[in-house]
Amino acid sequence: MCLIIKSDNASELKQNLLTSAYHNNSDGFGGMFLADGKIQTFKELPKTENDVVNLWDKFKDMKIPMGLHFRFTTNGGTNKSNCHPFEVLNMKQHNRSIWVMHNGPQLPTPMIDVDKSDTHQYVKWILRPMLAQNPELLYNSDWKDMIEESIGSDKLLFLDGSNGKFTIINEDHGETMDNMWLSNTYSIQRGMGSDYDVKTDTISNKPKGITYYGGMNWHGYDAYEDDNIVQFDTWKSKQTAKAKQEKKVDLCDDNMPYNISDLVGLSKGEISEVVYHNPTGTAEMLGDLITADEGDMFDAIDTLIDRRTDNK
Repeated sequence: MCLIIKSDNASELKQNLLTSAYHNNSDGFGGMFLADGKIQTFKELPKTENDVVNLWDKFKDMKIPMGLHFRFTTNGGTNKSNCHPFEVLNMKQHNRSIWVMHNGPQLPTPMIDVDKSDTHQYVKWILRPMLAQNPELLYNSDWKDMIEESIGSDKLLFLDGSNGKFTIINEDHGETMDNMWLSNTYSIQRGMGSDYDVKTDTISNKPKGITYYGGMNWHGYDAYEDDNIVQFDTWKSKQTAKAKQEKKVDLCDDNMPYNISDLVGLSKGEISEVVYHNPTGTAEMLGDLITADEGDMFDAIDTLIDRRTDNK
């Protein structure tokens, strides 16, 4: 998944944040802001960090609100057309200019256009038909509540060219600090070599895993390669995170049966994704719990306790 940065003052954005954002989300870089009474946008498919730095040099001194997006491909091809932001409405056709950025695993939309991202499809089939009829829905609390409920823990950032206002859907699922909002922090702490600490504005360049014996990682001892040391606890935390992500992906498949103990180790936001994407499996799990006899109930509790102990 990607990262959205909404800054109240683009000139205050830290270079370390942008560096980490690129290294962890390198499949596209884009921005949107209001200048000269119009929405201005840019998109880039950077090959190196220098591509991001060179592009950002054009905007880094602008003391205006700005939205930035770093893409991590989950749906559609990795190309400039799938980079954010996306045009929702334009002046020529709708007499209104509105653009949007998205962060999340999968928007609820039909995937009709080949090799296009879920954001492209959601804008085309869902957002544009609604907002073309009434752009003011963007400021209607009932409409925003409906969108929030339908997209689960995903986040959207809109920019309205008529007034320069940014609107965030699911703002409380992100993190606000120092005149900026981040759609998440996990996407700048993936263990990809440039983990960013938002509180201290520092980057931790953690060494990546070292491969032994036909692709298996051997971590009974400290491992040396290029003077980097991979400690067992570093590997364990990465493997735990990987297993956790794989578990969430499996549980998000609709009709996938699961037990309450399978949710151990997931955050509330991740559990909400499972509930949203797998309503059938969730209903079956809750139904089994409600109708379980006393013996089965105790067995389920014992399994839950064991999983929690193993997860510590």
